[in-house]
Amino acid sequence: MGDNADLERLSILIVEDNGFMRDLMAEVMRAIGIGRVFTAEDGGDAIDLLQTVATDPMKAGISIIDAIISDVFMPSLDGRMLLRWVRSSPKSPDRFVPVLMISGASDKEIVENCRDLGASEFLTKPFSATSVADKIMHVIMYPRSFVLAPTYFGPERRRTTLFQDTEKRVMPKEDIQVVQSEEPPKKLRTDAKVIIFKFRNRLADKIGGYSLKGVPEIDPDLIEQAANKIESMAGDYAEWVTKSVRQMSGALGLLAKGEGDSKVLMLKLNTLAHEFRGQGGVFGYPLVTMFGKSLYEATLDENVKVTPNHIDFFKAHVDAINAVMTEKVKGDGGEIGRALMMGLKEAQENFTKKSEEMI
Repeated sequence: MGDNADLERLSILIVEDNGFMRDLMAEVMRAIGIGRVFTAEDGGDAIDLLQTVATDPMKAGISIIDAIISDVFMPSLDGRMLLRWVRSSPKSPDRFVPVLMISGASDKEIVENCRDLGASEFLTKPFSATSVADKIMHVIMYPRSFVLAPTYFGPERRRTTLFQDTEKRVMPKEDIQVVQSEEPPKKLRTDAKVIIFKFRNRLADKIGGYSLKGVPEIDPDLIEQAANKIESMAGDYAEWVTKSVRQMSGALGLLAKGEGDSKVLMLKLNTLAHEFRGQGGVFGYPLVTMFGKSLYEATLDENVKVTPNHIDFFKAHVDAINAVMTEKVKGDGGEIGRALMMGLKEAQENFTKKSEEMI
């Protein structure tokens, strides 16, 4: 076991469009000991801050951002667009900065897409204080070498050693240039097909480096404080759910009456459902995560012609989420949880049956 890591000197940028989750993530970062925490409402806001850090650090209040934690799905400019800008834009102040992507949508294709855009790590919502701390320490203490290839720039995507003899995608050593200096190399070979950057681990040095007793760890007491901070915000989460349920009910009412822009209303339902799927488990409401995921998938097609059958199906989800929070149904919910799940299953079967009858 290593000494406790000192994260006071670290600066982290959190990019999250949901104000409640943005505040929660910031509080968790501070609780585990990170000294400078900055926030942005979306990718565009984050880019503005990063450019200010590069051009006017006095105005930004910081001279370097050590790591970025970004939600994947956000309106306007989302996390993947931000990641693409960080890794490929000439205006990016640090193309090597660790970027931890976080989302309630952890489908394989989404994770792989983030990886292919240059994500350092991927954290799935719902998260815990321990899982967040573990990911941050992994990014710091076990950084992957960066690779520049014809169609990719970012952390090495394979977690095994580069170019093993058993690796089918073997590349001759003469086609590879390895850059080990922290300063820009005097010359990059024009004939190299792949350039591997192996820099000194600056962030490990910043938090205390490798002690004689092993790899530094985050003080367990700080992780417990972070967990307590999450727990203390459960009341605020319940209020957020109540407000969101009202918004979803309002959107469903307009859809039922044929009023408003159907696409806009469907997008609103889908966005809120996505938030539910990512947040419920954080506060001990896995059923909210489950029901939110189901509603998210049901509202993906914003161009669908909404029928009374759709309205009933969507409403069954909203009612189930509301019931979980009203009755404070935590964990699997026991008998109440089973009843809610059975009710939603029946709603799914009725929706499918009526949809087939309409064909």
